[in-house]
Amino acid sequence: MISTADEIQIMSLIVTGIGVLIALVALIWQSYLYRQQIKLNFFSEYTKRYQEICLNLPFNINEPNFDFTKIDVEVKEKTIRYMRAYFDLCSEEYFLFLSGKISKKVWNEWKEGIEYTFSKKAFKDAWVIVHLDSRFYGKFVKWINEDVLK
Repeated sequence: MISTADEIQIMSLIVTGIGVLIALVALIWQSYLYRQQIKLNFFSEYTKRYQEICLNLPFNINEPNFDFTKIDVEVKEKTIRYMRAYFDLCSEEYFLFLSGKISKKVWNEWKEGIEYTFSKKAFKDAWVIVHLDSRFYGKFVKWINEDVLK
């Protein structure tokens, strides 16, 4: 027969075990939430950088007849500077994908945007100009030249 002291000890162990289990579940949940917040902040930062680039490009940059030779030198220099920043951003995104730092879902979103952007004349022209004096991640350059601009 189990004594009252033994029953109290068993109940104490059960309560302690439940407390440890609850603490462990809470820790796992907090860790999950923290990782989600980090991912959201990371995605937000890239979105913010993209938005800043877009806001500093000429309003007619997406027109099929956009021509760098027909715009003011200062506007051209500013546009090329922000296009270089855009290409750098794309290169970083590509590297993050290849190194497994972002999900396939996020990459597919970014990839579609990159492919759409590079389908426009101004971005194709800027790639030629910027690529002459800039070095980008090698696999990124190959991907742009062989797959995106095909």
